[in-house]
Amino acid sequence: MLTFWAATLAASDVRRRKLPNVWLLAGLALGVVVLVGRGVLPFGHALLEGVLALALALACFVPFYLAGWMGAGDVKFLAVIGWLGGFEILASVFVIGSLIAGVAAVAIRGFPRAWRRLAGGYWLSDRLAMRVPYGACLALAFVAVVWLGHPEWLPAIKGRFA
Repeated sequence: MLTFWAATLAASDVRRRKLPNVWLLAGLALGVVVLVGRGVLPFGHALLEGVLALALALACFVPFYLAGWMGAGDVKFLAVIGWLGGFEILASVFVIGSLIAGVAAVAIRGFPRAWRRLAGGYWLSDRLAMRVPYGACLALAFVAVVWLGHPEWLPAIKGRFA
């Protein structure tokens, strides 16, 4: 379920540079459903950690939105990831997603025509088409963490928030 949710958001971000609020709200709702059913959020942490991770994501990334470095959907997506996964998942997804975005930026700048075809053609403006779909990078990182687990190569993060 989480993989489908993240893949849908990634596809929307690549094709339209939008992360629809309805899908972000669906992620929040999924967390609530799991919390009510199991007593913990999807990755096994308590309600308080989910709320605090969501608040931390907003506090950390809203300034980047205000500076024009991130889209509002990216900030909301990170907040939902914090809600679903807690501090460790949020930090892992941010670090891995940022690394993926760096590779994507090099690829987009190096192969602009191929990127425009992959990203859905030419209906996006040139300025918008050449921006890195950061939400898609975060979604890919989130799916990797869901399927592969928390990366052991992040020792500074692992265990600090547990």
